[in-house]
Amino acid sequence: MAFTLSDQGRDAASSLIPSGLELRRRKRLGAMLARAEREGARLQFWARSAALVAVALFFLFFAKWNGAFAFTFSSLVFFFLVGLFQYRLVKRRRDPAWLSFAVGTLDIVLLTCLLVGENPFARDAMPAAINLRDGSFAFLLIFVCLGALTLSTRLALWLGAMAAISWTAAIAWVASRPEAIVLNARMADLSTSDRMQLYLDPNFVDIIQQSAHVVLILIVTGILAIVVSRSRQLADDYVVAERARINLARHFSPNVVDELASADEPFGPVRRQEVAILFADIVGFTTYSEDHPAEEVFELLREFHRRMEQVVFDHGGTVDNYIGDSIMATFGVPQAAGDDAGRALRCAQAMAAAVRQWNVRRVAAGYVAIDVRIGVQYGPVVVGAVGSERSLSIAVVGDACNVASRLQVLCRELDADICFGAALIDAVRREGSADFLSGIIDHGPAALRGRDEPVHVFTMPKQG
Repeated sequence: MAFTLSDQGRDAASSLIPSGLELRRRKRLGAMLARAEREGARLQFWARSAALVAVALFFLFFAKWNGAFAFTFSSLVFFFLVGLFQYRLVKRRRDPAWLSFAVGTLDIVLLTCLLVGENPFARDAMPAAINLRDGSFAFLLIFVCLGALTLSTRLALWLGAMAAISWTAAIAWVASRPEAIVLNARMADLSTSDRMQLYLDPNFVDIIQQSAHVVLILIVTGILAIVVSRSRQLADDYVVAERARINLARHFSPNVVDELASADEPFGPVRRQEVAILFADIVGFTTYSEDHPAEEVFELLREFHRRMEQVVFDHGGTVDNYIGDSIMATFGVPQAAGDDAGRALRCAQAMAAAVRQWNVRRVAAGYVAIDVRIGVQYGPVVVGAVGSERSLSIAVVGDACNVASRLQVLCRELDADICFGAALIDAVRREGSADFLSGIIDHGPAALRGRDEPVHVFTMPKQG
């Protein structure tokens, strides 16, 4: 068997990528994440707009309609327009890298001023210390969370830091006002009545509580930054895994790739199992090679292998080897199934049909038709890994392989498209797939080169 897993194939997926490609991979990942950040900016706009609409509706239903309400509502409209401006630039891809940071900072500073500062149109303005106490800092977390939607770790950290700094500045501003009452002793040292008196005073600034709010902002920021960073790392890991899988798929069948990708020891110890073996070969390829340019011969091989490989994959088989103009496929490797023989038989029939269709196109294009013969056998083989740790090969060894190869050669003598061993036909019947035996003829025993005993052969006569 000829597929090889080299360069520590059982190591981590990243080791499958040559180091010379790492920088290009990182560049592609960076471009992908940049696109994700732009898409996140669009998502941020719509989430931001939805949040502003929700706040506006709240004020519409519960606030008193006066000058103060108009000022607050106008502020919400201003926030929307700022977000719309940024969204338009992002949509046109004309946004500089610093724009999100600048807009986010502007949002947080203005929102802090709106939450803590005095409303110029309010007749009975609440003391600034009261504005600190009602949990208004939580609105700042909305803008921090919106920044995380862009999947930019730096933006999430920046906005969180700006929110903490802005709220700290607000606390300092309120505490510095002449009417503010700031406790110089520990709250626990005061009596219950003194604590209640302080809490009831509208000018009391609880520095401990406000410091806890700042710490909470920083904690939430850290969590969001970790989540964003983890998301980016998962994207990186996904790119590495998919690249490794693509590299494997260039050499192995899909079912082998799945086995290699899902297990540390995908093939385990050497084992004996029954497998269906298929050989397909172009008749007269040597003569064709002598009579046609090398480029045309090479293109014929590539197209032949591509078409036959696809048929094998469509029937759940494994392409075991390409040997010049021949292709070897197995059914039941790496894991046996209950219909291996039936899939091998149907694959051989589909191969013959695919070649006939291909010949129609070749003749119409002015090329000669090709003659492909196929041999299929079923029987016990030994499957196991051979080679070194750096160059791992999976070998399928057994008499069934030799018989399948000889049956393919016998097709020319019997003027058949496909020759099947009796063991395969019996296996197909045991699987309950006898319906697929229509058109197959019992030729009887036939002598095969290199074998003392004849082999019972079934054939599918040549068509077209």
